[in-house]
Amino acid sequence: MVSMTDSVRELINACNAEKSKGADFPTIWKEILRVHPSVTGSPIQDSGDDGPVLLIPLITGQFLVFLDSEFYLL
Repeated sequence: MVSMTDSVRELINACNAEKSKGADFPTIWKEILRVHPSVTGSPIQDSGDDGPVLLIPLITGQFLVFLDSEFYLL
């Protein structure tokens, strides 16, 4: 059985792998994020020190953050 932590880690890795292949956020959202069981809602626009970000709410209560070139956990 895959733990929630492993599932989220795999999600981040999958998103970053697709981004490194040149996929844009709408494609990653449609093909990976929207259908993943750890994602609990639509992206939320926000801004950080490095500019605009998208926050994707996760079942763990954390957010997957998309900052232009990478995904990471907040």
